[in-house]
Amino acid sequence: MGWLEDAAKALPVAKAYDDLASPALQEIGQAARSTVKAARFLLAPIDYLAARHDRWINYLKRVNDKVLEENMIPAHPQLSGKVIDGLKYLDEGELLAELFVNLLARAIDKDRVSEAHPAFASIISQLSPDEAVVIFYLNQKERLYLQYAPYNAAKNTFGAGVLRKNEFPTDKLIFPQNFEMYCEHLNSLNLAGIWQHGNQEIVRQGGQQVGVNITSYTKLTSFGKLFAKACLPDDISSFEAS
Repeated sequence: MGWLEDAAKALPVAKAYDDLASPALQEIGQAARSTVKAARFLLAPIDYLAARHDRWINYLKRVNDKVLEENMIPAHPQLSGKVIDGLKYLDEGELLAELFVNLLARAIDKDRVSEAHPAFASIISQLSPDEAVVIFYLNQKERLYLQYAPYNAAKNTFGAGVLRKNEFPTDKLIFPQNFEMYCEHLNSLNLAGIWQHGNQEIVRQGGQQVGVNITSYTKLTSFGKLFAKACLPDDISSFEAS
């Protein structure tokens, strides 16, 4: 059986022969082995993939194109299973699908498998397309985020911060008005956030304090940089808001 025997080695022993006999595995295996070398390293528990046969073959081709044949190793099922599950709900042309494909490519590349953290698959499943775009541009450089907060001397309180300058290219987002919400969510995932830089600058008028300037930067965390390295494509222009 060739390819099917190789795929069976990735399955629990007790299930190997049952899965080899599965019509879904045989159907996908027949198409995959003639076109995609990566298939044997990724397709273990795949009975449910048959209904999306063509789409999965295209995903495998994309993974295959990213990894040299001599570098291919078996993917850890803890990661590949989550990626395959996440791809079920995405169209091929979506940016999040590309993140999953890149992560799969890392998982079977002996030179880059160390980049494929098991948590990344779950993280991608929690991202919106816009949040992936935010990560892409923050991976290029951190972005200035300047606010002004008015001061009420009578009450000795500061009002809500008013945005004065945001260097992030929000025109690249589908919903630019949600930028701050995206940053809060990315912060909850330990990927990125908006953090104050230095002390607040007192603003005075007529010798009296009227407010403060707050200089912050939107940037990736160290973990976010690792995520970007493993999952992001080099170019996302085809995925951005038009």
